[in-house]
Amino acid sequence: MYGLLYILFTTYTFVFEGEYRFSSGTAGLAFLGSGVGMLLGLAFAATQSDKRIRSKIASGEPILPEDRLRYTLIIPACLCLPIGLFIYGWSTQYHVHWIVPQIGSAVIGFGMIAILMCIQTYLVDAFTIHAASATAANTVLRSLLGALFPLFGLKLYNKIGLGWGNSVLGFIALAIAPIPIGFRIFGERIRTNPRWQVKF
Repeated sequence: MYGLLYILFTTYTFVFEGEYRFSSGTAGLAFLGSGVGMLLGLAFAATQSDKRIRSKIASGEPILPEDRLRYTLIIPACLCLPIGLFIYGWSTQYHVHWIVPQIGSAVIGFGMIAILMCIQTYLVDAFTIHAASATAANTVLRSLLGALFPLFGLKLYNKIGLGWGNSVLGFIALAIAPIPIGFRIFGERIRTNPRWQVKF
């Protein structure tokens, strides 16, 4: 997910300066779409995640880490990534007004931050006293992919164009979308299975 975001970031300069004739000063404003989407996604994730937790606390039910991966939160967030990539890619391919790729990047930002918030809070709740190590390992892995993916991103766009290049990334995002949903369904079984538990 993080790698897909950083590939997208590599396109902003040549898309908005080259295709939409933004000056080098105003091309930086292309990041506003992602920023607005991330702020909206943050608000959405915070309200939806806490709603389930508060209702379980009020009813006296035990709180599980999987409660952080609510269907009403995780499914829209996972679908936002491929949808946003398709909008961004094909609107830039056909030189649609610059606001349309900005809307696409906002949709991507929305899904990205919502998924990130779900996963981070899930890791903290699942690993309890070892949460710092779990989130650190997650951060190292996602930063590594964020650094490596852009190395082939521009070659991808040069070979097949912005439309199909972003569509390939959209199909990858669609293929990995069931992973958080799988953790929502099978997470407790995996966590409580003695074969998967590490002894310290």
